Amino acid sequence: MLPASKSEPLARGLIGAVDRALDILNLFDSRTPELGTTEIAEATGLHKSTAAGLIYTLAAKGYLTQNPHNRKYRLGLKLVERAAIVLGSMDLRRVALPYLQQLRDTFNESVNLAILDGGYMVYVERVLGTRALGMRSEVGKREPAHSTALGKAILSCWKPAEVAAYVERYGLRKMTPRTVVDPAVFLGQVAEARRLGYALDDEENEEGGRCVAAPVFDHVGQPIAAISISAPTARLALEDVPQVGVQVRAAALAISASLGYVPR
Repeated sequence: MLPASKSEPLARGLIGAVDRALDILNLFDSRTPELGTTEIAEATGLHKSTAAGLIYTLAAKGYLTQNPHNRKYRLGLKLVERAAIVLGSMDLRRVALPYLQQLRDTFNESVNLAILDGGYMVYVERVLGTRALGMRSEVGKREPAHSTALGKAILSCWKPAEVAAYVERYGLRKMTPRTVVDPAVFLGQVAEARRLGYALDDEENEEGGRCVAAPVFDHVGQPIAAISISAPTARLALEDVPQVGVQVRAAALAISASLGYVPR
């Protein structure tokens, strides 16, 4: 769990209570599924009574639910309902799905579609191979962008100065022993992904897992998502990465073309 920012001033037009309530919801992730009132107050920099009032309101509306055994809170089912509406209306998912399925059928491995949200990649679609994956990337899951091939694929479309500013803002949190935490090395990885047209995550986000990803562009050439193939290292050898990368890149470009992208 990354603590909410305590130093950034509220942007003009934002409503403070709504902003703080959303900060609370953003504290929860797959590694921090439950938090107590005191933990939430400390992470957001709010007075405990203020945090308690916001938590009570979110729980009353179904966006948080309380575990009766330890009195801690977790995300509520109302978020699942809202997410289903958003995901169901996303043209990106509809356009991408046939290409994801084709990649899945070619390699018989899981194929993912994700979008960048702040410092995280959010999985919005996933098709499974028939073999046991041994890796976790459920729809709706958030993973740090810097440790995933998906995140590096999107960052490879940015200018080097923009990537450096991104690293400065979000950091390079160590997810596994192989996560790159040296900014210079990370910038080198992103530069290599820019040159190749695809990015690699070699056990950097999950031990025993290897992923290859490429960016998806919209009609004006902006990277709006990335797709990846993820597999255990035993089934995706490093010497096979270039072949897989070429096909993932081709699928990503085909999705982009369907969204109106014309390569310059």
